[in-house]
Amino acid sequence: MSTYFSENIIPTEFIEALESPRFTEFLRETGSSSASLLTVTLPIAPIDPLAALELNPDYEEKFYWDHPKNGLAISAAGKVRELKATGSDRFGQISAQTIELKDQLDAYTAIQHSMAGPIFLGGYSFSDHNVGRIWKKFGAGRFVLPEWMVVRDGNLHLLTLTIDKSACDIDEIYEEIISRITQFITLSAQTEGIASEPLVQDTVLCTLQSPDDKANWMKRVDRAKELINKGEFDKIVIARSVTVESRNKPEFTVMSHQLRQKYPECFNFMVQKDSDTAFIGATPERLASFRNGTFKTEGLAGSTSRGRSALEDASLAQNLMQSSKDRDEHEFVVKAIHDNLSKFSYRIEHPDQPGIKKLKNVQHLFTPISASIKEGIQIHDLISEMHPTPAVGGFPRDSAVSHINEIEQLERGWYAAPVGWFNLNGCGEFAVAIRSALLHENRATLYAGCGIVSDSDPETEWNETLLKFLPMMDSLNRVQPHE
Repeated sequence: MSTYFSENIIPTEFIEALESPRFTEFLRETGSSSASLLTVTLPIAPIDPLAALELNPDYEEKFYWDHPKNGLAISAAGKVRELKATGSDRFGQISAQTIELKDQLDAYTAIQHSMAGPIFLGGYSFSDHNVGRIWKKFGAGRFVLPEWMVVRDGNLHLLTLTIDKSACDIDEIYEEIISRITQFITLSAQTEGIASEPLVQDTVLCTLQSPDDKANWMKRVDRAKELINKGEFDKIVIARSVTVESRNKPEFTVMSHQLRQKYPECFNFMVQKDSDTAFIGATPERLASFRNGTFKTEGLAGSTSRGRSALEDASLAQNLMQSSKDRDEHEFVVKAIHDNLSKFSYRIEHPDQPGIKKLKNVQHLFTPISASIKEGIQIHDLISEMHPTPAVGGFPRDSAVSHINEIEQLERGWYAAPVGWFNLNGCGEFAVAIRSALLHENRATLYAGCGIVSDSDPETEWNETLLKFLPMMDSLNRVQPHE
């Protein structure tokens, strides 16, 4: 095996890991195995995963996931393999393709950790098929195995490289790994001494909204209430969109940086399909989390604004807790999640009463839910069962969801759908992609929805959508334009 270390570019810890007898033996074994892909995971010096993406601007496909308060962040770029599915069995198809791909992978990790090894990143559309002109790029179910990935879990930072080894011998594989690491470390060193430049304000030039939008919204809420009163369902979530246009194409990673700073208690995500197109958001709603044998989800429904003073804020929260409309809406969500999980779980636990989750510009009724999951259940089984929750669909689910498209007249795409990641160690995390926007060239389509029950007021619900547009609108107004 040739030595590829020059000018001391590779740190000592990498040299020790890659020249260890364990790694040498692994390469020898993988050289004779039938697997076509190789992943190598090594601990690295601390680097902001989002900065790692900005240091590698040439990749078309990029992914970013961050929950600052929980301490987990993932960035990834490139595409070595993809999993794709459409139709009513798309969750099962993705799960089956994962099992098939697992047999094509040889994985080496220099450290034993639940986040070490290959991770698949992506998501699903709200509906079984994704047919919008731009949304078609994302598919109805799509996950990517990236060329490289950086994970920050607390104080630990990991770099995972994936290599197609089908046409390489052992020495070529080894040199490819060293070459990739050298390139990554060299780029990472560029973060030192970078001068801070003020962001250029690029305010939205035009909101492409029809004068009839509000009147149409009122009609849609009234139509939903009419169906509720006829007994078709108890609750339905209807959404609307607004498109804004700016002078220049926004920088996607700068938007993500703005969002994670303002919403550290949210799941901040970016799925970049190509240099012109990305789906970005900062959602407060976890759909499913699998880690260390524990499954977590939550009920999030019922909303009000934040107060201008501590007293007003507390009063608004108290009014939310006492609102029969919001409490009923929230109870639909918690009951549906409990019912959906019951066939997969030995034990489901959650508080009897909701609490309040306070975000920068809105506060929600919130119930954390945890469950022990029966052996053999895959995360995609759970996502299939839980999506869509009544927080973004309705209750009862099937009857409500069947009327959404008729009322909304909107192509949701990945809005209000599962977005996230999973690995081969039984770990994964998915959020409900609300508070989000689809960006293409210099346009952004923002989405917001409201839960409609029998006593919903159309004007109040309209104002709630305006509140929910604010996170993405604000981040668009602050990003540096793309020259």
